[in-house]
Amino acid sequence: MKTEPAYQASVPRTATFLGLAGLIPFCLAPVAMSQDVHHAWLYAELLANYALAIICFLVGIWWGLALIRRSVGAMVISNAVVVVAFFGRSLLPYSPFFLLCAALFAFTLVLERHHGLFKPQPAYYARLRVGLSGVAAVMLIIAATLAA
Repeated sequence: MKTEPAYQASVPRTATFLGLAGLIPFCLAPVAMSQDVHHAWLYAELLANYALAIICFLVGIWWGLALIRRSVGAMVISNAVVVVAFFGRSLLPYSPFFLLCAALFAFTLVLERHHGLFKPQPAYYARLRVGLSGVAAVMLIIAATLAA
């Protein structure tokens, strides 16, 4: 029986751990917003910045893949998502920005599921991404209702 090296087995565990840890701000910020109304703006500010950072991180990964596979379309879409997220963060109040981020999480997830660039993606990552993006989007929608 062939076994995989320990470093290969640890990648899915590490990705799962880091992905779940990355949900902590998405989950804690709406709770803090609802429990500490005097500082809700601060938690909304932190969540907005964190959501922008994670969206940029996710589509930034596309650049590496696009460069290796020579996918101009993925590079352009990646940049478009960053520009939309940046201007959304710069120009929108918290509530609509959180809804925009929830939509961007859904959009990027759908694109990753259907674009050929992402076909070699490991099955565990595709499943993990669905769960993480789903939770992040739901928490952003909850935050949007609290910030309204």
